Amino acid sequence: MKKERLFYLDFVRAIAALAIVITHFNARYLYLNPPAPEKAVFITFIGNLYIGDWGVSLFFIISGAALMYVYEEKCQLKTFYKKRFLSIYPMFWIAYITDFLFIMWQTHTLPGEGIPKWRILFSVIGFDGLLLTNGYPTFYLLGEWFLGVIVLIYLVFPLLRALLNKKPVLLLILTAVGYAGGLVLCTQVPYPLAPATLLFVRIPELVFGMFFVKYKGKVTWKTAALALAVVLVNWIVKPGFSASIQTTYVGITSFLVCVYVSNIVRCAPVEYICGKLSKYSYAVFLVHHVIIAKVMGKFNLTEISVGESYLLFMGVCCVITLFAGILYLAHYFVMKGIACMIQRVKSKVR
Repeated sequence: MKKERLFYLDFVRAIAALAIVITHFNARYLYLNPPAPEKAVFITFIGNLYIGDWGVSLFFIISGAALMYVYEEKCQLKTFYKKRFLSIYPMFWIAYITDFLFIMWQTHTLPGEGIPKWRILFSVIGFDGLLLTNGYPTFYLLGEWFLGVIVLIYLVFPLLRALLNKKPVLLLILTAVGYAGGLVLCTQVPYPLAPATLLFVRIPELVFGMFFVKYKGKVTWKTAALALAVVLVNWIVKPGFSASIQTTYVGITSFLVCVYVSNIVRCAPVEYICGKLSKYSYAVFLVHHVIIAKVMGKFNLTEISVGESYLLFMGVCCVITLFAGILYLAHYFVMKGIACMIQRVKSKVR
């Protein structure tokens, strides 16, 4: 039986998606020469975290919560991995191939010149962004490091779920040990790994989301107030210790605040908007970075005003919406066509 949608998951997912789009839009100003942070739209930091790190943390938490909500009662491995595969790869491949062909048409060259051709396999499985971020050249075009970590999360989720259901204390211990080990590993390897991209460093956020749903987490005003206080104090004090550790607790407390706020703002229009953003969030994730780079690359960012920057942001969002919708429909029709072909083959075999 299909479960009822949890509005707070759609609400938090919508916020996280907007945060990521804002991040990559603002990054074009932050990395200008000279930088122009005054032209960044809305905000660049929340709780002393770069807004991109904040949004990604929310994504990992709601990933754990959503997976636990759907598979709390039963998780058949074959069905689970099949659904996860279909939820990630076909749309990613469509987006990747489209961008690959566009670059070939535009530049008359193959993307990734000089890189060994066999490394295209990393793009096929969605790990090209993750490896590139950690210093390994690939044919990366879109998906970023986040896609590779999400694939790893899907691979380990059934094990985490089993531990949560049978040995929750052991899961917490293993999570803490893995988290500490991951942070230490980043400082010990010859090439400095990006802590945010390591699975063990992101597991606490995933596991928190799972626990929140498993034990029917409720966020009272007192809990929300305390969580908000943690975020604000961290923002004001700006502690100098590991940004990865700050991301973990600020992400978790921000999630609690967002869940509480979702109960306050819930109404039909908000539900509709968040539902749409949630539905198309993966398509938005796949296209947004490419669209932002191509659209903003057409403008002289050193000359536009702050007001024009906001207008440009709205225009970019419209283009992202358009191409995310096209990608979503393309994925729908491709999968429908494949399903029809498979059905015909089965009919002939019978």
